[in-house]
Amino acid sequence: VYIFAAFLIGIGIILAINILKDSISQIKNLIYKRKQYIKTELDNSVNRAFDLYIKGQHDKGIDLIKKYLSNYPNNIGAYLLLAKIYKHKGKTKDAEQAISAALAIEAGNVQALNEAGNLYASGKDYDKAVFYFGKALDYASDNLYAITRLKEIYIKKGEWKNAYRMAKLFLSESKDREINKKEEQIMTGLRYEFGKYLLESENDTERSAKRFNQVLSQNKNFIPAYLSLGDVFVEKGKYEEAFDLWEKAFLKTGNLALAIKMEDLSINMNHPENSIKFYQELIYNNPEKWEYRLFLGKLYMRLEMIDEALSNLTAIPLNIFKDNSLNLLLAECYFKRGKYNDASVNFRKALKDRFPVKLPFVCSNCGYVSMSYSSICPSCNLWNTFSIKTSGALYETASRDDLKDVSSLIS
Repeated sequence: VYIFAAFLIGIGIILAINILKDSISQIKNLIYKRKQYIKTELDNSVNRAFDLYIKGQHDKGIDLIKKYLSNYPNNIGAYLLLAKIYKHKGKTKDAEQAISAALAIEAGNVQALNEAGNLYASGKDYDKAVFYFGKALDYASDNLYAITRLKEIYIKKGEWKNAYRMAKLFLSESKDREINKKEEQIMTGLRYEFGKYLLESENDTERSAKRFNQVLSQNKNFIPAYLSLGDVFVEKGKYEEAFDLWEKAFLKTGNLALAIKMEDLSINMNHPENSIKFYQELIYNNPEKWEYRLFLGKLYMRLEMIDEALSNLTAIPLNIFKDNSLNLLLAECYFKRGKYNDASVNFRKALKDRFPVKLPFVCSNCGYVSMSYSSICPSCNLWNTFSIKTSGALYETASRDDLKDVSSLIS
């Protein structure tokens, strides 16, 4: 009897255990399904809110997100979308609160930290932007987005050493060859800017010259490095070396920014004949390059050598240039000679011209036009892209009548 009873009790216990296991499994399954339902509902609501945001129905999107966040307050994605909509509406404070709520849920959420950096960067609060992008990098050292944004901010702030450090970090983390090739070009520009900072802010001619030479070893046609390396020679009192460097660089590259530096230096040295001879040789060897004769005439104007200026300027065919530089120079020459009629004619021609007074520097990458040379284009943020356009871009097509010598104008 005892044995039989024990047998029955054992069977009962086994059955109870199996029933309990099945019950627990069913409860877990119900809980899982409930969580999946909640997640699906939340995802759908966030997706619907995103659709409303795309359609421009911002207020409806905000209401929908808030409704679901009141029931499911731990969804980081919903807070970030809410911050994005607030940012689009210009409600910076509300966007900050939404991102803060996301970071309160998970302090190390890289996406939330990136969004915080973007928010402050768009408001030009660069210190806070740097803080949040830096935090994002602390949690994910391979965060290429944060690295890129930090580099852009440092460039805007002129912190070239930090910008260079970010570019170097990007290359160490990125595996894309095409992107890395472009990044190496940016690094060349950043290395140049750091050298320029050393020269202009710290007067460190040795270290700056080293940076400029490094740049030129990577790119023999990097005009800003030639310009600044010449400035190093000037700073050391080696004026002839600076002039020779710029002359060789011009003959190699043909960039007129170098000729302008040579002209300024020769005048400061009280030896303008150096630039005069330089331009005369260029004109002799390149008679079809009318811009050389224009620059020589402009130099004579600076030196108050009006007859020589007129001799060169009037040798240039009428209407050959698209801009109004020739007319303005001629007008000034005639005015200084007391020939007010001729001066008036040229002033009127210049005023009708829609082009700037000076020959403009044009970015070869984006077409941005500047009246002065710059190492970096402020529009596309690329280095070594500025040059004065020549040939077809500089000249108008002239008729036969225009191609005659107009020296009769000075008689």
